[in-house]
Amino acid sequence: MKIVVTTLLSLLITILSFAQTEDNNMQFGFGVSLSNEYSVYIFNGYGEEQLQIETLPIDMANISLIIKNNFFRFEPSFGYFTTSRDHSEGGSSSENSTTNIRLGAVIALNNNNIESMNLYYGIDIGLILNTNSYSYNSIYSNESNDQSKTDFFVGAAVGGEYMFIKYFSLGGEINLNYISLGQYDSGSGTSVWAMSTRGAIYLRWYLN
Repeated sequence: MKIVVTTLLSLLITILSFAQTEDNNMQFGFGVSLSNEYSVYIFNGYGEEQLQIETLPIDMANISLIIKNNFFRFEPSFGYFTTSRDHSEGGSSSENSTTNIRLGAVIALNNNNIESMNLYYGIDIGLILNTNSYSYNSIYSNESNDQSKTDFFVGAAVGGEYMFIKYFSLGGEINLNYISLGQYDSGSGTSVWAMSTRGAIYLRWYLN
């Protein structure tokens, strides 16, 4: 995690250094997005490879900070998703909940050759913090278990936005990511990784 934070800070300093010239038109803003991620390839660490398409539990609402100029874009983001399932039968009940927090950033090159359009391409990098809670209650016993894990992702990002009025834009982004899937606290420590595609729809508001 220290490596990720250090890398993001170094890139942020590099981008901000371009603001020293007037021609770079440094802009700041905020964005909101909805995203959905699908795994297309999973390696489970036992020498078995699986080619499959399945929805990962990473359907998220995201907010982001935008820092860009004519050349670069730095867009750190925070994403959140939670789900819960309850089941009751006879004298017993169970509950299972999962929460995902996505901390990441897109670092990209801007292409402003088309009027009112901004295209960009670069990398998507960050962490996904996952917690899972399970509880079971009956007249005979009560059980509960809380687990957590951290996934690391990095990959390519391509996106674009259309400035439909001066300070607002609507756009989309596609990522192809490598994800190193962490193990829960009680896991075996076996290496598991996946290749995934992620799509997002953005609404962005620029302050200047």
